[in-house]
Amino acid sequence: MTDYSEFPTTPTAWQEQQLRDWQTVTPLSTEDPEPPARRRKADLTALVPGAFFAVLAIVLMAGADLPVGMWEEGGFLWAVLIGVGVALLMSEVRKARRRR
Repeated sequence: MTDYSEFPTTPTAWQEQQLRDWQTVTPLSTEDPEPPARRRKADLTALVPGAFFAVLAIVLMAGADLPVGMWEEGGFLWAVLIGVGVALLMSEVRKARRRR
């Protein structure tokens, strides 16, 4: 039945104790302990292209005049794709070495 009272009811002492008991969380004896916190390294595969893109965007928005030969026939794009491919390959090689 819906309570149309103007004021909420006050919990009793046993209800307050039950609320405290439910809010206390203790780990079980069968649970694994938390692993020690390790410091994360920067993801260079994402950081280097991201920083390069940000610098390139700022340079182009500032109106700097870059040489046209660099952009002809996708030369710049090929260089970026090859660089990203090499970076991904190197990151996978490092991961494989860490797993051993």
